[in-house]
Amino acid sequence: MPDYRAIYNDVIEREDNYNLAQCSPGYQNCVEFGHGLSLLGGRSLDFGCGVGFVLEYLAAPPFRFEVYGVDASDIAVERSRARLARFPFEPLNRVRHVTNSKLSSFEDDFFSLVTSFDVLEHLDEADIVSVWDEIQRVLRRGGLFFGSVSCRPSGYQDRFGDNLHRTVRGIDWWVERLQPDRALYDAARSQLLIWKRNFRKPAV
Repeated sequence: MPDYRAIYNDVIEREDNYNLAQCSPGYQNCVEFGHGLSLLGGRSLDFGCGVGFVLEYLAAPPFRFEVYGVDASDIAVERSRARLARFPFEPLNRVRHVTNSKLSSFEDDFFSLVTSFDVLEHLDEADIVSVWDEIQRVLRRGGLFFGSVSCRPSGYQDRFGDNLHRTVRGIDWWVERLQPDRALYDAARSQLLIWKRNFRKPAV
């Protein structure tokens, strides 16, 4: 498994765009397409939360989710916690650093909403499979996944000289693997938006 922590600590410190809301795919997509999210309520998880723009947006009215976030970069986690300091909860308990694809600190069926924007393509293909399994596990029955993937190479290289988008695939590849209920392709950004309800059968 690549050293995602080292890669994204470097990226967060080095690249200004990763620290600007106007450059955040998650923030942009929540503003543009998130009007129905307020009907969900409860707990939300942003997988690959970066510096916390989605967390901040969904914690505020009209959503008021009980937000949680995870990221491979502990620098990003600290910046997310600082961003959430204005809210009446302790962000130390809500935003966590993860060293692998496992969300083992969260119980099954814990979240009403899981978001992840332009994150999965940053992973090796094998890690995408395990991450997607974990997302489905922590998402409650009837809960919603809302996210996006980029279908083009990144304009950035990591500290080891590799493209930041480790899995660059077309629309059909992503649709086949994630099986969304709804998908929308933004050709201008080469970005595929994904919505998927969790209707798995409860464990017997």
